Amino acid sequence: MPNPNQTPEKPRYAFVDLAKGLCIMLVVWHHVASTWGLDTYPLKLPLSTFRMPLYFFLSGLFFKSYAGFFDFCLRKINKLLIPFTFFYISTSCILAFVLAHFHLRPSPGCSVWYSFIWQEYFPNFPIWFLLGLFWTNLIFYGIYLAAKQLPPKFSNAGLVVLSLAVGGLGFFLGRKGINLPMFMDTAMTAIPYFCAGHFAFRYTALLKPNKLDKLNIPLALLGFGLVYLLSDSTVSYVQNHFQLPFWSTYLCGLSGALGILLLSKAIKKIPLVSYFGRYSIMILVTHGWVQWAIIKILWECHIHWSKNASLAFVFVVTMLLYLGLIPLMKKFMPHVTAQKDVFKVKSN
Repeated sequence: MPNPNQTPEKPRYAFVDLAKGLCIMLVVWHHVASTWGLDTYPLKLPLSTFRMPLYFFLSGLFFKSYAGFFDFCLRKINKLLIPFTFFYISTSCILAFVLAHFHLRPSPGCSVWYSFIWQEYFPNFPIWFLLGLFWTNLIFYGIYLAAKQLPPKFSNAGLVVLSLAVGGLGFFLGRKGINLPMFMDTAMTAIPYFCAGHFAFRYTALLKPNKLDKLNIPLALLGFGLVYLLSDSTVSYVQNHFQLPFWSTYLCGLSGALGILLLSKAIKKIPLVSYFGRYSIMILVTHGWVQWAIIKILWECHIHWSKNASLAFVFVVTMLLYLGLIPLMKKFMPHVTAQKDVFKVKSN
Protein backbone atom coordinates (compact mmCIF):
# COMPACT_ATOMS: atom_id res chain seq x y z
CA MET A 1 0.00 0.00 0.00
CA PRO A 2 1.53 3.40 -0.99
CA ASN A 3 2.55 5.79 1.73
CA PRO A 4 0.29 8.89 1.56
CA ASN A 5 3.08 11.03 2.98
CA GLN A 6 5.55 9.99 0.31
CA THR A 7 6.15 12.40 -2.54
CA PRO A 8 5.23 10.70 -5.81
CA GLU A 9 8.11 10.19 -8.21
CA LYS A 10 8.16 12.22 -11.37
CA PRO A 11 7.13 10.24 -14.44
CA ARG A 12 10.09 8.96 -16.44
CA TYR A 13 10.15 9.15 -20.20
CA ALA A 14 12.10 6.22 -21.58
CA PHE A 15 13.10 7.98 -24.78
CA VAL A 16 14.51 10.94 -22.82
CA ASP A 17 16.77 8.55 -20.90
CA LEU A 18 17.85 7.09 -24.25
CA ALA A 19 18.61 10.56 -25.63
CA LYS A 20 20.64 11.42 -22.53
CA GLY A 21 22.43 8.09 -22.81
CA LEU A 22 23.40 8.71 -26.42
CA CYS A 23 24.57 12.19 -25.52
CA ILE A 24 26.66 11.20 -22.48
CA MET A 25 28.33 8.53 -24.60
CA LEU A 26 29.21 11.19 -27.17
CA VAL A 27 30.62 13.32 -24.35
CA VAL A 28 32.74 10.44 -23.05
CA TRP A 29 33.99 9.63 -26.56
CA HIS A 30 34.97 13.27 -27.11
CA HIS A 31 36.90 13.40 -23.85
CA VAL A 32 38.62 10.06 -24.51
CA ALA A 33 39.77 11.40 -27.89
CA SER A 34 40.90 14.69 -26.34
CA THR A 35 42.79 12.96 -23.51
CA TRP A 36 44.52 10.76 -26.09
CA GLY A 37 45.54 13.89 -27.97
CA LEU A 38 43.35 13.37 -31.01
CA ASP A 39 42.67 16.80 -32.50
CA THR A 40 39.95 15.64 -34.83
CA TYR A 41 37.74 12.64 -35.54
CA PRO A 42 34.81 11.94 -37.89
CA LEU A 43 31.82 14.24 -37.32
CA LYS A 44 33.60 16.16 -34.55
CA LEU A 45 32.32 19.57 -35.71
CA PRO A 46 28.66 18.54 -36.21
CA LEU A 47 28.53 16.72 -32.87
CA SER A 48 30.03 19.69 -31.03
CA THR A 49 27.09 21.86 -32.08
CA PHE A 50 24.40 19.95 -30.18
CA ARG A 51 25.96 17.79 -27.43
CA MET A 52 25.53 20.50 -24.79
CA PRO A 53 22.43 22.19 -26.26
CA LEU A 54 20.52 18.92 -25.82
CA TYR A 55 21.01 19.04 -22.05
CA PHE A 56 20.03 22.72 -21.86
CA PHE A 57 16.95 21.97 -23.96
CA LEU A 58 15.99 19.06 -21.70
CA SER A 59 16.40 21.19 -18.59
CA GLY A 60 14.01 23.73 -20.12
CA LEU A 61 11.64 20.95 -21.13
CA PHE A 62 11.23 19.99 -17.48
CA PHE A 63 11.32 23.52 -16.07
CA LYS A 64 8.82 24.28 -13.31
CA SER A 65 8.49 27.41 -11.22
CA TYR A 66 7.67 25.32 -8.12
CA ALA A 67 6.74 27.25 -4.97
CA GLY A 68 8.76 30.33 -5.82
CA PHE A 69 12.31 31.43 -6.48
CA PHE A 70 13.71 30.28 -3.12
CA ASP A 71 12.23 26.81 -3.49
CA PHE A 72 13.48 26.67 -7.08
CA CYS A 73 17.00 27.63 -5.97
CA LEU A 74 17.05 24.94 -3.28
CA ARG A 75 16.10 22.32 -5.86
CA LYS A 76 18.86 23.40 -8.23
CA ILE A 77 21.36 23.54 -5.37
CA ASN A 78 20.44 19.92 -4.56
CA LYS A 79 20.61 18.70 -8.15
CA LEU A 80 23.46 20.77 -9.57
CA LEU A 81 25.46 22.89 -7.14
CA ILE A 82 26.02 20.24 -4.46
CA PRO A 83 27.28 17.64 -6.99
CA PHE A 84 29.52 20.28 -8.55
CA THR A 85 30.91 21.40 -5.18
CA PHE A 86 31.50 17.88 -3.89
CA PHE A 87 33.21 16.58 -7.02
CA TYR A 88 35.16 19.78 -7.49
CA ILE A 89 36.69 19.54 -4.01
CA SER A 90 37.13 15.76 -4.04
CA THR A 91 38.23 15.04 -7.62
CA SER A 92 39.63 18.31 -8.93
CA CYS A 93 41.49 19.29 -5.76
CA ILE A 94 42.08 16.51 -3.22
CA LEU A 95 42.50 13.65 -5.71
CA ALA A 96 44.72 15.77 -7.95
CA PHE A 97 47.07 16.53 -5.03
CA VAL A 98 47.10 12.87 -3.94
CA LEU A 99 48.09 11.76 -7.44
CA ALA A 100 50.75 14.47 -7.56
CA HIS A 101 52.14 13.26 -4.21
CA PHE A 102 52.67 9.81 -5.71
CA HIS A 103 54.19 11.34 -8.87
CA LEU A 104 51.36 10.10 -11.06
CA ARG A 105 50.40 13.57 -12.27
CA PRO A 106 51.87 17.07 -12.07
CA SER A 107 50.72 19.13 -9.09
CA PRO A 108 47.70 21.28 -9.93
CA GLY A 109 49.00 24.13 -7.75
CA CYS A 110 47.20 25.99 -4.99
CA SER A 111 45.18 28.00 -7.50
CA VAL A 112 43.15 24.88 -8.30
CA TRP A 113 41.00 25.58 -5.23
CA TYR A 114 39.53 28.66 -6.92
CA SER A 115 40.42 28.22 -10.60
CA PHE A 116 36.76 27.55 -11.47
CA ILE A 117 36.03 31.25 -10.88
CA TRP A 118 38.10 33.03 -13.53
CA GLN A 119 40.53 30.53 -15.01
CA GLU A 120 37.66 28.11 -15.63
CA TYR A 121 39.92 25.10 -15.96
CA PHE A 122 40.61 22.32 -13.46
CA PRO A 123 41.54 18.61 -13.41
CA ASN A 124 38.02 17.11 -13.46
CA PHE A 125 36.90 19.49 -16.14
CA PRO A 126 33.63 17.84 -17.34
CA ILE A 127 31.84 18.96 -14.15
CA TRP A 128 31.89 22.54 -15.47
CA PHE A 129 28.53 21.77 -17.05
CA LEU A 130 26.78 21.45 -13.67
CA LEU A 131 27.81 24.96 -12.69
CA GLY A 132 26.89 26.36 -16.10
CA LEU A 133 23.48 24.69 -16.01
CA PHE A 134 22.89 26.01 -12.48
CA TRP A 135 23.32 29.60 -13.69
CA THR A 136 21.20 28.95 -16.78
CA ASN A 137 18.33 27.79 -14.58
CA LEU A 138 18.55 30.86 -12.34
CA ILE A 139 18.87 33.30 -15.24
CA PHE A 140 15.88 31.79 -17.01
CA TYR A 141 13.82 31.93 -13.84
CA GLY A 142 14.57 35.65 -13.62
CA ILE A 143 13.51 36.11 -17.24
CA TYR A 144 10.40 34.04 -16.59
CA LEU A 145 9.42 36.27 -13.65
CA ALA A 146 10.08 39.41 -15.70
CA ALA A 147 7.91 38.16 -18.58
CA LYS A 148 5.07 37.40 -16.16
CA GLN A 149 4.92 41.11 -15.28
CA LEU A 150 3.84 41.87 -18.83
CA PRO A 151 0.17 41.77 -19.90
CA PRO A 152 -0.83 38.10 -20.40
CA LYS A 153 -1.09 38.40 -24.19
CA PHE A 154 2.51 39.64 -24.37
CA SER A 155 4.11 37.38 -21.75
CA ASN A 156 5.10 34.58 -24.13
CA ALA A 157 6.50 36.98 -26.69
CA GLY A 158 8.33 38.80 -23.92
CA LEU A 159 9.84 35.54 -22.69
CA VAL A 160 11.10 34.72 -26.19
CA VAL A 161 12.50 38.21 -26.80
CA LEU A 162 14.24 38.36 -23.42
CA SER A 163 15.68 34.87 -23.90
CA LEU A 164 17.03 35.74 -27.34
CA ALA A 165 18.44 39.01 -26.00
CA VAL A 166 20.27 37.28 -23.14
CA GLY A 167 21.45 34.51 -25.45
CA GLY A 168 22.62 37.08 -27.98
CA LEU A 169 24.54 38.94 -25.30
CA GLY A 170 26.26 35.74 -24.20
CA PHE A 171 27.08 34.90 -27.82
CA PHE A 172 28.43 38.43 -28.39
CA LEU A 173 30.65 38.16 -25.30
CA GLY A 174 32.09 34.94 -26.68
CA ARG A 175 32.73 36.48 -30.09
CA LYS A 176 34.53 39.42 -28.47
CA GLY A 177 36.56 37.19 -26.16
CA ILE A 178 34.97 38.73 -23.05
CA ASN A 179 34.89 36.19 -20.24
CA LEU A 180 32.48 36.19 -17.31
CA PRO A 181 33.35 34.19 -14.17
CA MET A 182 32.10 30.67 -13.38
CA PHE A 183 30.79 29.96 -16.91
CA MET A 184 28.09 32.64 -16.62
CA ASP A 185 28.71 33.69 -20.23
CA THR A 186 28.01 30.16 -21.44
CA ALA A 187 24.92 30.07 -19.22
CA MET A 188 23.63 33.20 -20.96
CA THR A 189 24.36 31.79 -24.42
CA ALA A 190 22.39 28.65 -23.54
CA ILE A 191 19.20 30.50 -22.53
CA PRO A 192 17.50 30.20 -25.98
CA TYR A 193 17.86 26.40 -25.82
CA PHE A 194 16.34 26.39 -22.34
CA CYS A 195 13.50 28.62 -23.53
CA ALA A 196 12.88 26.38 -26.56
CA GLY A 197 12.60 23.37 -24.26
CA HIS A 198 10.16 25.24 -22.04
CA PHE A 199 7.91 26.09 -24.99
CA ALA A 200 8.21 22.55 -26.36
CA PHE A 201 6.75 21.27 -23.10
CA ARG A 202 3.94 23.83 -23.00
CA TYR A 203 2.85 23.85 -26.64
CA THR A 204 3.86 20.54 -28.24
CA ALA A 205 3.22 16.86 -27.61
CA LEU A 206 6.92 16.00 -27.72
CA LEU A 207 6.78 14.01 -24.48
CA LYS A 208 3.58 12.16 -25.40
CA PRO A 209 2.62 9.74 -28.17
CA ASN A 210 0.98 11.70 -30.99
CA LYS A 211 0.00 11.37 -34.62
CA LEU A 212 3.19 13.09 -35.81
CA ASP A 213 5.40 10.37 -34.31
CA LYS A 214 5.41 8.57 -37.67
CA LEU A 215 7.60 11.45 -38.89
CA ASN A 216 10.13 11.20 -36.06
CA ILE A 217 12.84 9.42 -38.02
CA PRO A 218 12.51 11.55 -41.22
CA LEU A 219 12.51 14.74 -39.12
CA ALA A 220 15.51 13.51 -37.11
CA LEU A 221 17.43 12.78 -40.32
CA LEU A 222 16.46 16.19 -41.65
CA GLY A 223 17.78 17.81 -38.48
CA PHE A 224 21.06 15.89 -38.64
CA GLY A 225 21.43 16.77 -42.32
CA LEU A 226 20.95 20.45 -41.53
CA VAL A 227 23.57 20.26 -38.81
CA TYR A 228 26.01 18.53 -41.15
CA LEU A 229 25.57 21.16 -43.84
CA LEU A 230 25.91 24.17 -41.51
CA SER A 231 28.60 23.01 -39.06
CA ASP A 232 31.80 23.95 -40.85
CA SER A 233 33.46 25.87 -38.00
CA THR A 234 34.39 25.45 -34.35
CA VAL A 235 31.77 25.51 -31.61
CA SER A 236 32.79 25.30 -27.94
CA TYR A 237 30.17 25.92 -25.28
CA VAL A 238 32.56 25.40 -22.40
CA GLN A 239 34.77 28.21 -23.71
CA ASN A 240 31.79 30.16 -25.06
CA HIS A 241 33.66 30.29 -28.34
CA PHE A 242 31.77 30.26 -31.64
CA GLN A 243 33.01 30.68 -35.19
CA LEU A 244 29.63 29.88 -36.69
CA PRO A 245 27.23 32.80 -37.23
CA PHE A 246 24.61 33.47 -34.57
CA TRP A 247 21.65 31.89 -36.35
CA SER A 248 23.68 28.92 -37.61
CA THR A 249 24.89 28.20 -34.08
CA TYR A 250 21.39 28.09 -32.62
CA LEU A 251 19.86 26.37 -35.64
CA CYS A 252 22.46 23.58 -35.41
CA GLY A 253 22.03 23.30 -31.66
CA LEU A 254 18.25 23.01 -31.83
CA SER A 255 18.18 20.81 -34.95
CA GLY A 256 20.69 18.36 -33.51
CA ALA A 257 19.04 18.28 -30.07
CA LEU A 258 15.60 17.67 -31.57
CA GLY A 259 17.11 15.12 -33.94
CA ILE A 260 18.47 13.09 -31.03
CA LEU A 261 15.16 13.36 -29.15
CA LEU A 262 13.00 12.38 -32.13
CA LEU A 263 15.28 9.49 -33.05
CA SER A 264 15.20 8.33 -29.43
CA LYS A 265 11.42 8.63 -29.35
CA ALA A 266 11.21 6.42 -32.44
CA ILE A 267 13.54 3.80 -30.91
CA LYS A 268 12.08 4.21 -27.39
CA LYS A 269 14.68 2.27 -25.44
CA ILE A 270 18.08 0.59 -25.73
CA PRO A 271 18.54 -0.99 -22.29
CA LEU A 272 22.24 -0.33 -21.67
CA VAL A 273 22.27 3.11 -23.30
CA SER A 274 19.06 4.13 -21.53
CA TYR A 275 20.54 3.02 -18.22
CA PHE A 276 23.56 5.24 -18.82
CA GLY A 277 21.19 8.09 -19.64
CA ARG A 278 19.16 7.71 -16.49
CA TYR A 279 22.30 8.10 -14.38
CA SER A 280 24.23 10.33 -16.76
CA ILE A 281 25.19 12.75 -13.98
CA MET A 282 27.23 9.96 -12.33
CA ILE A 283 29.09 9.36 -15.57
CA LEU A 284 29.57 13.08 -16.15
CA VAL A 285 31.22 13.79 -12.79
CA THR A 286 33.61 10.82 -12.81
CA HIS A 287 34.38 9.66 -16.35
CA GLY A 288 37.35 11.98 -16.75
CA TRP A 289 39.31 10.17 -14.05
CA VAL A 290 38.06 6.73 -15.08
CA GLN A 291 39.30 7.11 -18.64
CA TRP A 292 42.54 8.71 -17.43
CA ALA A 293 43.23 5.67 -15.24
CA ILE A 294 42.62 3.27 -18.13
CA ILE A 295 44.90 5.24 -20.44
CA LYS A 296 47.54 5.44 -17.70
CA ILE A 297 47.49 1.65 -17.30
CA LEU A 298 47.87 1.17 -21.05
CA TRP A 299 50.87 3.49 -21.13
CA GLU A 300 52.50 1.97 -18.05
CA CYS A 301 52.07 -1.54 -19.48
CA HIS A 302 53.65 -0.36 -22.76
CA ILE A 303 50.66 -1.52 -24.76
CA HIS A 304 51.07 -0.09 -28.23
CA TRP A 305 47.93 -0.57 -30.23
CA SER A 306 46.78 1.55 -33.13
CA LYS A 307 45.18 4.82 -32.08
CA ASN A 308 41.74 3.73 -33.26
CA ALA A 309 41.95 0.44 -31.36
CA SER A 310 43.20 2.22 -28.24
CA LEU A 311 40.42 4.80 -28.34
CA ALA A 312 37.76 2.13 -28.86
CA PHE A 313 39.16 0.05 -25.99
CA VAL A 314 39.28 2.98 -23.54
CA PHE A 315 35.77 4.10 -24.49
CA VAL A 316 34.20 0.65 -24.19
CA VAL A 317 35.94 -0.21 -20.92
CA THR A 318 35.05 3.19 -19.45
CA MET A 319 31.36 2.71 -20.21
CA LEU A 320 31.28 -0.92 -19.05
CA LEU A 321 32.86 0.00 -15.73
CA TYR A 322 29.78 2.06 -14.98
CA LEU A 323 27.72 -1.11 -14.73
CA GLY A 324 29.49 -1.50 -11.40
CA LEU A 325 30.17 2.13 -10.53
CA ILE A 326 26.59 3.39 -10.90
CA PRO A 327 25.09 0.97 -8.32
CA LEU A 328 27.92 1.84 -5.91
CA MET A 329 27.33 5.57 -6.32
CA LYS A 330 23.57 5.12 -5.94
CA LYS A 331 24.09 3.30 -2.67
CA PHE A 332 26.90 5.28 -1.07
CA MET A 333 26.72 8.73 -2.71
CA PRO A 334 23.04 9.51 -3.37
CA HIS A 335 23.13 13.04 -1.92
CA VAL A 336 26.01 14.22 -4.11
CA THR A 337 24.78 12.58 -7.32
CA ALA A 338 21.31 14.18 -7.40
CA GLN A 339 19.55 10.99 -6.27
CA LYS A 340 18.51 12.37 -2.87
CA ASP A 341 18.11 15.92 -1.61
CA VAL A 342 20.38 17.49 0.97
CA PHE A 343 18.02 20.42 1.55
CA LYS A 344 14.36 19.55 2.00
CA VAL A 345 11.97 21.10 -0.47
CA LYS A 346 8.23 21.24 -0.70
CA SER A 347 6.50 18.38 -2.52
CA ASN A 348 5.60 19.07 -6.13
